[in-house]
Amino acid sequence: FAGIAFWLVLMARAIFPALLAPNGQDKNLLALLTSSVVCIGLFYGAGLFYGERTHLSVMEYWRWWVVHLWVEGFFEVFATTALAFIFSTLGLVSYRMATAASLASASLFMLGGVPGTFHHLYFSGTTTPVMAVGASFNALEVVPLVELGHEAWDHWRLQHKTEWMKKLRWPLMCFVAVAFWNMLGAGVFG
Repeated sequence: FAGIAFWLVLMARAIFPALLAPNGQDKNLLALLTSSVVCIGLFYGAGLFYGERTHLSVMEYWRWWVVHLWVEGFFEVFATTALAFIFSTLGLVSYRMATAASLASASLFMLGGVPGTFHHLYFSGTTTPVMAVGASFNALEVVPLVELGHEAWDHWRLQHKTEWMKKLRWPLMCFVAVAFWNMLGAGVFG
């Protein structure tokens, strides 16, 4: 628990002063980033519900939830929101687009987080239609991040117009590559 608490305190030190600053700016994207940071830390804590004397079936239950809902759910929302925040701060996407992509990612997770794990139930004898529902929700989770990456790529192609974009070439290419590989790995190969 100490590692999770330390991580949350570290993130809170950077995020809460910006949330509380009275600058009159819309803080929806920052609130989404804050909630995704808190949720990703708290939900990972489900992996701490078992110990060395816990029965294997109980341990596997909690491990399964951490792996499949944390990685395939909360982490998608966190990745989309974090990249949306970075892209909007750098001016690669509009603030409205970044907020919409983050809300879409969170909505997809809230709507299809648990059904999105149904594609893993092959070995338990689950029927094909149920697995198809799971695969569909799982493939939809990457759409907001891919759309965000596409918008950033469109703006990136205008890099020769400003000097600062040339200086940040490789970090920005890394962020666009995150969106691409997320689409290929999670969206195409599932």
